[in-house]
Amino acid sequence: MAKILFISDNYLNESLGIMCLSSYLKINNHKVDIALLSEYKRVDDLLKFIKEISCDIIGFSVMTPQASAFQHISKIIKERTHHTIIWGGPHCTLMPDETSKDGYVDIICVGEGEESLLELMNRIDARKAFDDIPNLMIKKKDRWIRNELCNLEADLDKYPFPDRALYYNRYPFLRNFLLKKFVTMRGCPYDCFYCFAPNLKEIYKGKGALVRRHSVEYVIAEIESVISKYPTKVLHFSDDTFNTNKDWVMNFLASYKENIALPFTCNITVVGIDEEMVKGLKAAGCSGVAFGLESGIESVRFKVLNKKFKNLDFIKTSRLLHRYKIKFIISMLFCLPNETIENVVESICFANLMKPWGIRASILKIFKGTKLAKVLLERGLCEAVGEFTYQPKDLHNNHSKIKNILWAGNLLIKFPMLLPFAKKILYFPAHCLAVPLIMLSYWTDVIYHKIPLVQALGYFWSARKVFIKGLASEQADIYRKIAP
Repeated sequence: MAKILFISDNYLNESLGIMCLSSYLKINNHKVDIALLSEYKRVDDLLKFIKEISCDIIGFSVMTPQASAFQHISKIIKERTHHTIIWGGPHCTLMPDETSKDGYVDIICVGEGEESLLELMNRIDARKAFDDIPNLMIKKKDRWIRNELCNLEADLDKYPFPDRALYYNRYPFLRNFLLKKFVTMRGCPYDCFYCFAPNLKEIYKGKGALVRRHSVEYVIAEIESVISKYPTKVLHFSDDTFNTNKDWVMNFLASYKENIALPFTCNITVVGIDEEMVKGLKAAGCSGVAFGLESGIESVRFKVLNKKFKNLDFIKTSRLLHRYKIKFIISMLFCLPNETIENVVESICFANLMKPWGIRASILKIFKGTKLAKVLLERGLCEAVGEFTYQPKDLHNNHSKIKNILWAGNLLIKFPMLLPFAKKILYFPAHCLAVPLIMLSYWTDVIYHKIPLVQALGYFWSARKVFIKGLASEQADIYRKIAP
């Protein structure tokens, strides 16, 4: 049998994707281990661990905000241990060419990885060549071999439950954390330009349905398995659009109410939800939902972000949620191309009309390879290019002030009487108040998820540097001006 070591960064990125890969490898007689970088004070300690466990290959599941840090650690591991390194995950699927430029990655997995990684491990165990495995890019000296993508697996129930023991046996804090996350589906039916879902539809065209879901019976059995083994008081369904497919949702809610009956939160879309579903969510124990507004200006959502949900859809959904006393949190994007302070205030005012529990404000990142990058480049609305992102053009020189929304956003939502002064607040250089006000956003999430106070403090403290840095600043990239 072969052995793979997955390396991730910290508690905040507890990866269900890695857990899924691990369980599939283990039932096929391979070995898997995990290491979190945040648990090693020195690189030498990590290298010592790698030597002690004697693995055949080292894997990274990469989201683009993690890429720079993982590049650095991959370089050190390659130079000091000479292990074979494989990268996979959304970053590699969206930007395989950028990933292949990294001289310390040997194999790149594009798309879903269960079958390809299993075949790779089988070949490694049998000491056979693996140049032709679907979904994999293989480095051969000064060139890359690019293999075709295999068809998407239609029956997700064929895969075993995620291997939570991989994390929980090594990190008791995660095991004892009372909030547990679940994923019931893969794929998203929408085509928002800032997301990589449209890219997945393109690369998997003709290779099966992108949107697939586990059966109700599978999900209920997985939840029962988790709560029988690990302390669990509240659940979160991490699907991008949990309310997709009303028949499935209503059947699941009925079964969940009968068999589980624990409080839960989920992510929804405001399209395709009605009073029957909201009533069902409440009856089953749903205490909160989150959905993306992105911009409170309808024309911006339609023309820039290709998120074609009307303002009326958001108002109707918010009224239903209030009627059944379900908290909701809104995600919003700022520093959009051509955005002004006045646009930001208008957007926040619309969000406030819905009276959300809170907002999650983010600074727009234009990732390479997305349709948003293509559209904005064509329109001349990007002014600089980085390794993984483009920088939106700041036509009104407002973005430095708009970024204050990261600490001011929930302040304006929680205290709507401040809205008439929103513009002045965004102009105010309240750096000393930034961290305390960002903590307001964190505690908004804590209450939303019903996380016990002691565990919330422990969770924050365990990754405090990453937490504050991630909340207080946008993802770092080194930009150079785009030539005119």
